[in-house]
Amino acid sequence: SAAEHTFALILANSRNIAAADASTRAGKWERSKYQGVELEGKTLGIVGLGKIGSLLAQYAKPFRMRVIAFDPLLTKERADVLGVELVELDRVLTDADYITFHVPLTEKTKGMIGAAALKKMKRTVRLVNTSRGGVIDEKALADALAAKEIGGASLDVYETEPPAKDHPLFKVENVTLTPHLAASTEEAQVKVAVDIAE
Repeated sequence: SAAEHTFALILANSRNIAAADASTRAGKWERSKYQGVELEGKTLGIVGLGKIGSLLAQYAKPFRMRVIAFDPLLTKERADVLGVELVELDRVLTDADYITFHVPLTEKTKGMIGAAALKKMKRTVRLVNTSRGGVIDEKALADALAAKEIGGASLDVYETEPPAKDHPLFKVENVTLTPHLAASTEEAQVKVAVDIAE
C-alpha cells in the first residue's frame, strides 16, 4: 500500500495531476501550464531499501527508470538481486531525478534533508516522503519550492499532523500533499487486522 502510494505521488507530481484537475474543474483549459515530465530514462533515488523501498525499486523498472539507493544496512548482494546500484547519500542527492524516503524517524534521520541537502540536488528533482514527518525540514522545502530551486515535491507525512492551516507548503504550487494515506487502502487495513489477530 505504501509503495503504491509513493509511486502514485511520483506520477501525480510528474504530470501535475492535482493542480490540473483543480484548474479544469474551475472551467479553465491550461494545457501548456501543466506540461509534465516523463519517468523513462530518469534516475530514481531511494533512501531506505527495506520492504517498501524494495517494492518501489521493482515498480520503477517497467517505467524504464534507473534506480540508485542509499541504505547503510543493505548488502551489495541484496542490492544486486533488486537490480539497484547502492551508493552514498550524497550521490543520491546529486544524481537522482526523483528521491523517495522510506526510513524511520530517528536522531540520524530527523531533518536529514534541510537547506544544505536541497542545494545539492538538481533543479528539476522531485521529492516524495511517505515515511515519517520530520525527515525533511518542511520550511526549507517550502523555501526551495517557492524559489524554484527544485522541481517539485509530494508529502504524505508531516512534522505535525494535521499541519497548521498556515503551513508554508500550502502557499507553493509545485507540491502535492495527501493526509497520511499511504496505508489507507481496504486491503492494507485487512492485512493489519489479520496480523494483529495472528
